[in-house]
Amino acid sequence: MQGGSIQLLRRGIILFVTLMVVCALPWSMPVAASAEAPSSGLTFGSEKVLRSCWSEEELQGKPQDKIIILARELLPLPPRLIAPLGDLFPSKPAPANSVRRIIPMGNKKVIALTFDLCEQADEITGYDYEIVNYLRAHQIRATFFAGGKWMQSHPDKAMQLMADPLFEIGNHTWSHANMRVIAKEEQRQQILLTQAQYRELRRQLSCWPCARQAGQKEMDKIPAIPLCFRFPYGACNTEGLQLLKRLNLAAVQWDIVTEDSTKGQTAGRIARIVLKNAQPGSIIICHANGRGHETAQALALFIPELQKRGYDFVTVSELLTLGPFFAASACYELTPGDNKRYDQLFGNGSDLPKKQEGSARTP
Repeated sequence: MQGGSIQLLRRGIILFVTLMVVCALPWSMPVAASAEAPSSGLTFGSEKVLRSCWSEEELQGKPQDKIIILARELLPLPPRLIAPLGDLFPSKPAPANSVRRIIPMGNKKVIALTFDLCEQADEITGYDYEIVNYLRAHQIRATFFAGGKWMQSHPDKAMQLMADPLFEIGNHTWSHANMRVIAKEEQRQQILLTQAQYRELRRQLSCWPCARQAGQKEMDKIPAIPLCFRFPYGACNTEGLQLLKRLNLAAVQWDIVTEDSTKGQTAGRIARIVLKNAQPGSIIICHANGRGHETAQALALFIPELQKRGYDFVTVSELLTLGPFFAASACYELTPGDNKRYDQLFGNGSDLPKKQEGSARTP
C-alpha cells in the first residue's frame, strides 16, 4: 500500500467515545455474548427485527441493485472507530491456518454456501438481490463475506443481511486488499476497519425505532461482530495467518470454486462443478456483488439436488463446530500457487489497482 493510502486509513482511526449519544441505548451495553452462543446455539439474526424494519418489497430488491459503478477517483473512506477496540474481535480462539473444509463428525452431510461481497478502492459494486431472494424463499442458510467498504456503500443491504437469521456476515477486508503483499500493519487496518464498520451498522440498526420495538433480546440475536474472515483473491502469507490467529478470527477459504465471476460462466456449468465436487464439510465460494454470472439461476439447479442427496446447509461458523478442520498453511484457489497471478493483476488491491486491460476481477 502506498503512503497516501495508509495515511488515509489512519486518519479514519479516531476514537469517537461520545458518538453513541445519538442513540438512547448506551454504547457500552453488553452485546458481545450474542455473537458467540455455544455450538449449535449460534444465532445470526432476528426474524422479528428483519420484518419490523423492512417491508417485503424493500427486501425483494430491484434490478439496479446489481449495477457496478467504476470510478477511479473513488477512494476508501474508513469508518470512525468507536472505543473499546478490544470488543471488535471474538474471545474464543480461532483455528490456525486457512480452513478449506471440515471433516464432519459421523460423516454428517453438511455444507457451507458462501458469497463474497467484494469492493475495491475504485468502484462501488452491486448486490445480487436474486441470490438473496432465492435463499430466503427456500430457507437456505449461507455466509456472506463482506468488505468493509461494501458495507459502507450498501448500509441498508448490509443491515438486512445481518438482521436475517439465515445469514452470517464474515470479514473480507476493507477494500479487497491482497493480504499477501501488504505490510503487517496495513493487514491489521484492513481487518480492524471492516470489523468496525459492521459494528457501527449494527449500532445504527439498534437505534432504529423498529429494532427497539422488537426488543433487546431480539437485537442480541444479531452477532456483535463478524466471527470469521476470508482472504481476498485467496491470497495470504504467514504474517496474515498469524495475525488472524491472534485476533481470534477464523480464516476460511473453500474447496469448491464455482468460477461464477468468470465471464461467460453459465448456471449449468456452475451446478455441474458443485455437484461433482460436493462432499460432507465442503465450503462453496460464489459472488453476490453483481459479478456472479448466472449464480442465482445455478442455485435453483444444485441446491435441490444436494438436498435430495441429504445435505443440510449451514453457516461457516456453524460448520466449524461440527468436526475437525482441513486447514492449509498456504492460501490458494484449488492448488498451491495457482493464485499468484493476482499479485501482478491487481497490485495490493487497496490503492487504486493497476489493472491490465480486460483483466477479470475475481474472487
